[in-house]
Amino acid sequence: MRLPIVLLCGLILVTPWPPARAAVDADLSFLGRAERVGDGVELFRVDGDRAFVVPGEPARPVAPRSLRLLRLDPSRVRLASALAGSEMPARATVLDIARRTQAIAAVNAGFFAPTGDPNGLLKIDGRLLSDTGRARGAVALFDRAGRLDGHFDQVSARVRLRFRSGTQWRTVRIDGVDTIRGAGRLALYTPASGASTDTPGGLEWTIDGAPLRARRTTTDGNAPIPLTGYVLSYGGHVAPPALAGFDQAPSVEVRESLDVRSGRHVREWTRAGTLVGGAGLLLQEGRPLREWAVERLSKGFETSAHPRTVIARDGRGSWWLITIDGRQPDRAIGMSFSEMQVLLARLGATDALNLDGGGSTTMVVRGEVVNRPSDLTGPRPVSDALVVTSR
Repeated sequence: MRLPIVLLCGLILVTPWPPARAAVDADLSFLGRAERVGDGVELFRVDGDRAFVVPGEPARPVAPRSLRLLRLDPSRVRLASALAGSEMPARATVLDIARRTQAIAAVNAGFFAPTGDPNGLLKIDGRLLSDTGRARGAVALFDRAGRLDGHFDQVSARVRLRFRSGTQWRTVRIDGVDTIRGAGRLALYTPASGASTDTPGGLEWTIDGAPLRARRTTTDGNAPIPLTGYVLSYGGHVAPPALAGFDQAPSVEVRESLDVRSGRHVREWTRAGTLVGGAGLLLQEGRPLREWAVERLSKGFETSAHPRTVIARDGRGSWWLITIDGRQPDRAIGMSFSEMQVLLARLGATDALNLDGGGSTTMVVRGEVVNRPSDLTGPRPVSDALVVTSR
């Protein structure tokens, strides 16, 4: 079924950002008619020319825009992250991920390497699958009293092993989780990586049991990964001094640590079953961010117009998944961070995160791609997606 297209011309004016409670009164008529696509899920299609007046910037000429916006009722839907496949790394289109998970709707989510290895924070079903030492925008998703809830912040995550060697406790920092292991590096592999580590040589230890204990499994890599444990892999043939006594330790602890920049809700961040990292925390508790030095974004990433994917929450408690098409000069040029903040202000959003964009930007609704991805080859295969399902 063709969904209605809203042609919108005009000027979006920016006033000082209102307190979070004012978001409840946001006028959404500029979005046009909503299309109900499921219980608690509405889709808006907005196409046309817009001019934005952004604080501190000159007025921009009218330019084509194309947006798809999903509004989610937190009491009627679930929102979670899903991998491209049963093993990591892997890539699949958002359409394929949506079909596999039987999702009502889905959008692309985290950043990733060409191999499909996630490039930022990613936790699914309570298991950390990708860590990051760089504090970047992230969202935590969980249920509270039968409703979708969450937090937005700038977060880094690290994994460490702790074990007793003789009379001393040792703590060893892991260089990466479920990722390609480099020379002289320590990687921790979980069952999400598949049946084995698929590493080209190196020392590996199986960590399994109750309590967890380690035993050296191979000096040639590619160790089998236990379904209830881990494999520690080192890119070399001589174990580093930090691992002295590791395979004789009576128990091993795998410790995940999150550094939440604001210092708020740390316990809920730690307990959340789903964590998804992005690049660019746009809004937090009703206030727009104006600089992102801590996230160490690529030069011009926030000021240039690109295709974008955004997750947001408004003052009414509704959640939003938004795709903004770009790199199509006659149809859609994309948006900068400041332009997205203008849009989010009109939606009454209080929290928002910029996810992976560019050619990855894809929205699927009821088995159909409803935006127009920018890659000439069509929707780009991605490492993971945010999927919407019914309660």
